[in-house]
Amino acid sequence: MTLTLLLVVNYGTGIIFAQQQTSNNDFSFVAAGDWGCDERAQSTAKNMQNKTPDLIIALGDLSYQKDASCWLKIMSPLLNRTVIAIGDHEFHFKNSTRLEEYMRVFHLKNQYYSFDLENVHFLAMSAEIPFDKKSDQYKFVNSDLETASKNSSIDWIVVFMYEMMYSSPTFHKPNENLRDTYHPLFDKYHVDLVLQAHNHNYQRSFPISYSEKQPSKPIITDRNEERYTDPKGIMFVVTGTGGADQYNFTGQAPFIERQFQRFGFLDIRIVNNGTTMMGAFYENRDFTDKDHFIINKSNQLSNNKND
Repeated sequence: MTLTLLLVVNYGTGIIFAQQQTSNNDFSFVAAGDWGCDERAQSTAKNMQNKTPDLIIALGDLSYQKDASCWLKIMSPLLNRTVIAIGDHEFHFKNSTRLEEYMRVFHLKNQYYSFDLENVHFLAMSAEIPFDKKSDQYKFVNSDLETASKNSSIDWIVVFMYEMMYSSPTFHKPNENLRDTYHPLFDKYHVDLVLQAHNHNYQRSFPISYSEKQPSKPIITDRNEERYTDPKGIMFVVTGTGGADQYNFTGQAPFIERQFQRFGFLDIRIVNNGTTMMGAFYENRDFTDKDHFIINKSNQLSNNKND
């Protein structure tokens, strides 16, 4: 049964409406950041398209060129289903028109915004603009998450951004100010999943809660490797795997359950009438599942063979 879904995107200062097609609370979305415009990025976009997702989340650092045209061309078959986070390569480089192009193409009035798709609430954030507790962004995020947490139609909350709150030792360090400002807020409003990029590799955390005493050592709330039943903590996933040159690891943080270097994307499926989140990372080279996890919010796990 196919239903027509009205997607409402809230940019804080305005609302944009778009028509989407989905089926009975079950739908899928994919995510990757740190792209570029070479054959690796082209493979990521092609393989995403082959999974026929309802939503594509581009996690920042998209074209790496002075303008956005090459990346927009690669993504052209998917643009009507794509949302983005703003990364530092979109924001900080001089003599570049990228930020203006992305803001125009994706109808962004702010670098932070939110929307609902079926029973999932999505929130985009940006560390490229002020995000402290006195900022407009913080006020928006706090109000937005409070509203979503009280909405009986929302079962999942997914936050996405470019900067990382947590990471294993590798090229970029996590943004401690971002972590200390927002992870307690995410815990308060029961966020389920945080998608990040910036480090050019793949990392998936255990479900973790913020540690007031040692913020760099979050509290692991569930040590299962792949299956979780409505865990108290939040899963943080770094997917800087769109196509940019990859970064080596120099260790593995104790709160990171899985990490590796691959080009590809994260595929998330909301199934079992919206009660189960199934995640898998697909590598571009052979299109195989290199990581997978299941978060279940129903009393009984599905007998679906896809599980």
